[in-house]
Amino acid sequence: MSRANSDRDSDISVEILIPSSIFLQRRLSFLESIVVYLKEIHKLTYAEIARQLNRDQRNIWTLYNRAAKKLGDDIFSPPADASLVQIPISVLRDRSLSILETVVFYLRVDVGLKNSEIAELLNRSSKTIWTVYDRAKKKKMKEDND
Repeated sequence: MSRANSDRDSDISVEILIPSSIFLQRRLSFLESIVVYLKEIHKLTYAEIARQLNRDQRNIWTLYNRAAKKLGDDIFSPPADASLVQIPISVLRDRSLSILETVVFYLRVDVGLKNSEIAELLNRSSKTIWTVYDRAKKKKMKEDND
């Protein structure tokens, strides 16, 4: 194995943290934002992103290309406050919830933020956050009962 491949493999084993600030731009879906961030900032391949997110590589390719069309010539760069709140990529591997539900649930339960704080972080309304959290909570309860 070459030195470059060895370095890349060791980089992937380190937990990647997703800055919540990447979700402020409403032009991209949550998953598109994550894929573009991982591709452009962390320089991961489609296969590596797919492994990290527990998704199909073809889906990752489609998401990235759809996002590229939406962004056009705009260069993707996370806002300066990127370190404000970060979400571990391992949280996003759970396929039982949507990406938005997973992020909201993590911020509410694990980080301990209020709905209004999450709404501000994600550039969504408090009502949307309440609805998403309620839906995620119900799915988790159903999953625990099964």
